[in-house]
Amino acid sequence: MPLQHPAAVVIDRTAFQDRPGMIYVIGSGPAGTAAAVALTRQGLHVTVLDAGLTLEPDRASTVAAMAALHPAQWAADDVTAIKANMSAGPNGVPLKVSFGSDFPYREADRHLPARATNVGVVPSFGRGGFGNVWGAAALPYLPAELESWPTGPGGLGPHYEQVLSFVGLSGADDDLAERFPTYAPQLESLPVSHQAAALLRDLRSNRDALHGQGFVFGRARLAVASRNADGRPCQRCGLCMFGCPYGLIYNPARTLQELVAEHKVTYVPGVVVTRFTERGGAVHIEGRDRRTGEVVRHVASRLYVAAGVLCTTKLYLESIGAYDREIVVRDSQYFLLPMLRYSGVRGVSEEPLHTLSQAFLEVFDPELSANSVHMQIYTYNELYERAISAALRAAHPAFRPISAAFLRRMLLIQGYLHSDVSGEIGLTLRPDGVLDLRGRRGPHTRGVLKKLVAKLRRNRSLLRAVPLGPAMKLGEPGRGFHCGGTLPMRRQPAEFETDPLGRPAGLERVHLVDSSVFPTITASTITLTVMANAYRIGAHQEAHR
Repeated sequence: MPLQHPAAVVIDRTAFQDRPGMIYVIGSGPAGTAAAVALTRQGLHVTVLDAGLTLEPDRASTVAAMAALHPAQWAADDVTAIKANMSAGPNGVPLKVSFGSDFPYREADRHLPARATNVGVVPSFGRGGFGNVWGAAALPYLPAELESWPTGPGGLGPHYEQVLSFVGLSGADDDLAERFPTYAPQLESLPVSHQAAALLRDLRSNRDALHGQGFVFGRARLAVASRNADGRPCQRCGLCMFGCPYGLIYNPARTLQELVAEHKVTYVPGVVVTRFTERGGAVHIEGRDRRTGEVVRHVASRLYVAAGVLCTTKLYLESIGAYDREIVVRDSQYFLLPMLRYSGVRGVSEEPLHTLSQAFLEVFDPELSANSVHMQIYTYNELYERAISAALRAAHPAFRPISAAFLRRMLLIQGYLHSDVSGEIGLTLRPDGVLDLRGRRGPHTRGVLKKLVAKLRRNRSLLRAVPLGPAMKLGEPGRGFHCGGTLPMRRQPAEFETDPLGRPAGLERVHLVDSSVFPTITASTITLTVMANAYRIGAHQEAHR
């Protein structure tokens, strides 16, 4: 069912003009939705401004038809349609689409013109933001790695709990919980693949020795429900990377739809906000209609900006007229590393399974990095087969096609490093409105990864797997979409910094609530912490004033 304005499909924007006392949120992705939930839980009504691109009606109809059936009943043409437009090469999947559609990334050149060099991150103008295409990995930031944040190491804990009260979390109360609390009222349980079950058995049999080497492991924590609204559980259809027809992977657009249906949120799609000013005890918001270019204006008592790191940063710089000033986007280095297991599992390409991450492996070793290294382990899926084949051919041109015997032993690590040992992106807004984005490799990144591969190789008998180091691929800065920190929170913010409530220096009623305000980007997954911090800011008593 398409998300609509609660009163009418056609929105009269003049109804929103010059009405101080209204609370606005810009953006419908994970951060904007979490802030909206926090605000509405205080009894406040929220207006969400959003570009709001959505899945094409014909594709949406295909997905709806598939959702009503068992996978064995699906039409082959429907499956082909939602698998369309996804490729995989040596560097992984260039851009993950949703049910065969690129709508999450569409119109970026029009609404955020940029000249980018060696940069992997792009914006989203889709309803739900990157919640349409994320991998659902949901591990909190380590409390010990939040020491430099003005929230302190325990400041996000209660807000993780609040977010997980409406997101839901699949995983296990295992060794990961010793370092990464679950925060969830209950954990859902997704079946693991046969390859993952065998890996976890081997890791558990060597648990003490692995702990002694700084490894902590467990089942992947995923923002995936065990059943959908119709009571249907995971069908293990293997389409997770293309989109879940049953809606089990969390998407903030669904939470937003519920808030609209409950008359707690007024949703105004088709708006691209271009600037804001704070004057006279109110925030004056200016934007344009996405389709017509018509100027639209709104007045808010308080504004929460959750447009994503590139759009939020540009909006702020444009609003204060800060041109030709470079701002640094901090990044968590993304890498892919194939692993070959000592023994294999038969029938991996025929097994019913989900194809999200199956296990997490964390490394704590000061010889590698002062901070942790996060690795998500994937077992068989058709995209990873293509990616690994391409990576191995790139490393060894004479490499022959992957055999079934090879596939049953193959795992893929998708890993991340802390921003302190990763690259960065220089961001500059030019007077013509174009963003200059220049990716820069971190001076310590390759050294850390070289030591990581050596550590994995030394511990191969405990892991029962060997890393294929020559096939490792590093993404360009921003490629893993774990980036932010352009306007970091500080206890005493200076220029281009924000206070602990995400307010840029000199502003009282504007809060930036996405990853733009993160002081650091840790190796852990980012979306859950983005939502927790946005919820924290939205729940603060300042929202009442």
